[in-house]
Amino acid sequence: MPSDAPFPPAFVPDGFSVVRHLGAGQTSYVYLAEHPSLGEVALKLPRETVMRDATLRRMFENEVQITLKLAHDNIVRAHVGSPTGRTAHLVLEYCAGGTLDQRLLEVGRMSIDATVDLILDIARGVRHCHSKSVLHRDIKPANVFLDADGRAKLGDFGTGVFMAEENTDRVGTAFYMAPEIFEGAQASVQSDVYSLGVVAYELLTGRRPFLGSSFEELMIKHLKEVPRNPRALRSDLPRGVSSVVLRAMNRDASKRYDSVDKFIRELREAMGREAADHGASEPAGDAPATGRASRRRSPAGSGDADAPPEGKADDDPSEEDGGRSGGLFGWLRGGRRGDD
Repeated sequence: MPSDAPFPPAFVPDGFSVVRHLGAGQTSYVYLAEHPSLGEVALKLPRETVMRDATLRRMFENEVQITLKLAHDNIVRAHVGSPTGRTAHLVLEYCAGGTLDQRLLEVGRMSIDATVDLILDIARGVRHCHSKSVLHRDIKPANVFLDADGRAKLGDFGTGVFMAEENTDRVGTAFYMAPEIFEGAQASVQSDVYSLGVVAYELLTGRRPFLGSSFEELMIKHLKEVPRNPRALRSDLPRGVSSVVLRAMNRDASKRYDSVDKFIRELREAMGREAADHGASEPAGDAPATGRASRRRSPAGSGDADAPPEGKADDDPSEEDGGRSGGLFGWLRGGRRGDD
């Protein structure tokens, strides 16, 4: 909790009472608040610096405008908000389970079925974004929230953008960014699919596919290397699931899934579930769990016949717990952090 977070804040929307700080991001302070009819909510209020910085101000405005446009069980629900001025704010549902990033650091690895349930929750949220012509551009565990029932909900749309807008900034968090984004290409459905694939890889194996101690090191790995086959890190993982994740992470955007719906359908088929998925959230299973130690390099299993034929496995053990509390190397290139 930052020491500079004002309490009570100078502005609180009518009808809400602030209970305590929850945290802070690049553009906002977050408070737990109460409302007579909404109950407990998360109240986001912009930092003072947002009023003086055009880039930060646009990020906060984006988050308010985009989140209010979305409505899905796997998206953090926005109740009300105002994007600009001294009364700028965003009122969100309160997700009592915290972030997926926090859970990854706290608890042990969960079953494949429960992990896939969680991945499908996130994918459905991304699919809904795309159906509303929104690109998230920073899909990662720190931007996924868990409700009291363990359901995953995608949030934090400060780096989001509408598809019709030009967007060539290198925005995101380097552990999860698509190769073409490092090179300055326009964000796309396929770049969100890549980030979704990286998150799926991490959840299933307990390890990020590429590790590094700097933005530049991670950029080279995403551009030049091929991730180790997930089955080499988790031998009980079905081959079909491994194939789905690796296709989502293909370095060539044209060879990835061209829609999240196809990712969802093939992942369900690989798990032997009915292929049809009409957008209703399924139970998320047990609380997600891939503990603190699992974010470090996991010992490799035996060789796997499905391992990608090109590139080399990433055995760099240098990164430990990078990305906690929002993730390292989450930059708007030009000197700004891309985490909120």
